[in-house]
Amino acid sequence: MILRLSDSISRALGVIAAVFLAAAICYFAVRMALGSIATQRENTASMSAATRWEPRNSEYWYRLGHFQEFNLEDPDPAGATASFQKAVQLNPQYTDAWLDLATSLELEGDTQRAQDAYLRAERSYPNSAEVAWRYANFLLRTGDLSDAFSELHRAIQGDPHRAAAAFTRAYRADPNLDEILEKVIPPIPSVYVDVISEATASQRLAFAQIVWQRLLALKPRLHVGEFDPLVYALASDKEYVQARRVWDQGTSTMNLPPLFQPQGSVVWDPSFESGIEGSTFAWHYKPLDQGVRVSLDSSEKLSGTQSLRLSFDGKHNPGLDLACTSAIVTPGTSYHLTAWIKERDVTTEQGVHLRIGASVG
Repeated sequence: MILRLSDSISRALGVIAAVFLAAAICYFAVRMALGSIATQRENTASMSAATRWEPRNSEYWYRLGHFQEFNLEDPDPAGATASFQKAVQLNPQYTDAWLDLATSLELEGDTQRAQDAYLRAERSYPNSAEVAWRYANFLLRTGDLSDAFSELHRAIQGDPHRAAAAFTRAYRADPNLDEILEKVIPPIPSVYVDVISEATASQRLAFAQIVWQRLLALKPRLHVGEFDPLVYALASDKEYVQARRVWDQGTSTMNLPPLFQPQGSVVWDPSFESGIEGSTFAWHYKPLDQGVRVSLDSSEKLSGTQSLRLSFDGKHNPGLDLACTSAIVTPGTSYHLTAWIKERDVTTEQGVHLRIGASVG
């Protein structure tokens, strides 16, 4: 568009309009700059100044509410509520502001308006795991377990890492394990693993085994660290048969090489094929600083692909068990222990030998 000015008055008016426009732009630019500078100090007074310089900036009102609510020296809960309300008035889709407004209202005892704020937060961000999580905890505090469990379910679906904490909170509110499994815990392998870990740590081993069976039904691919804590806990509780069953089921989901397992053997992986060490029914190696090195050797073997090599420096005479494993046996049953040992240049009174220890369950 071309503006033609035919006389000096029109040109003068154009210059004046341009000056006023430039002045307005400068005025608002200065206010924005001053507001930004004020926020860098990060305290209630500075944030209040920022909201005065930029009263329509919802982020500034939100941050002011935070400082007012969490100022340990001079908390201002009512001021925080007002600031959060101003933030959502300016930006009705400000999810974080709705959440913190809900928290502030709950602290004031206004649970109905707090719930309304949580619902507004959900409408502004329907797929947020954080919104579902915080709303679920609010519902647990108010005793609405049905809706709380539904929100916990949504939170775990959005963020599976919340599973263990969700199980703990749900169990504390209502120790009905069947209902928790049906309404809270979604059938996701990683979720089941976390719940099993949490249940094991809290010694709810029966429940952990129930979840374990549900996990197996999903045909997962596991690693030993995801089920060995349950195996160890069961063995420590003298539930040896269940421990070995969980171990065998867990290792069957792993991509292990073929194991040399003679029929009827009670020792798992007797020829060191799995590559697993340090777990409950696997081999435990104890490399010592007493002149012994423990390693696997593929050049010497009786069966399978490798054997265990113990290399001595000849300067020490270690008397500890260098390699050991555990097996479950049945009382009153006879067993035959066999092992293939090859020695070379070993100078000791006893040589390398096997030792059997018993733990009565």
